Amino acid sequence: MNPASHTCFCATNMGLASTQKETSMTKTSNETKRIRQRFDVELTAEVSLAGHEAQEHQCRLTNLSASGACLHFKAAASCRVGMNITIKLLIPETIMHIPNSGEIVWVKQQRNEMHAGVKFKDILSEILMQRLVKNGIPKTPYKS
Repeated sequence: MNPASHTCFCATNMGLASTQKETSMTKTSNETKRIRQRFDVELTAEVSLAGHEAQEHQCRLTNLSASGACLHFKAAASCRVGMNITIKLLIPETIMHIPNSGEIVWVKQQRNEMHAGVKFKDILSEILMQRLVKNGIPKTPYKS
C-alpha cells in the first residue's frame, strides 16, 4: 500500500497508551497465562522488519490484545525471534492507521503462511482496542 494513502491516528486521548512495563507472565501447570484479553479479529497491517525498513509487508493480523498480536504473512518473510519491527494497524473502513513497533517473540511456518507473534512496544489504549475489535470482527471466522 502507498504510505500516503493512510492517515496517522494520533489523537492524544485515543492514541497509544504510554509505554508501560508489563508484569511478567506467570506460569501455572506448564501453561502461560496471558495478562491481557485477546480478541478474534481479522485486520490488515503493514510491517517493516528491522534492517529492511524500505520494504513493507502487508499481512493479516489476528488474535489481538493491547500488548500484541499474531501476524500472518503470505510469503516467507524473513522474520526471526527477537527481531524488531515497525507496524501500521490499518483501521477497517477508514483511511486511518495506528503506528506502533514491537518485537517478534515466536515464528511458525504453517502451510504456505508464516505466522509470527509480536509484542507491541506501546500498549494500545482501551479506546483503540474497542475501535479495532468493533471494526475487525471477521465476517467468516478465521480457522488456523
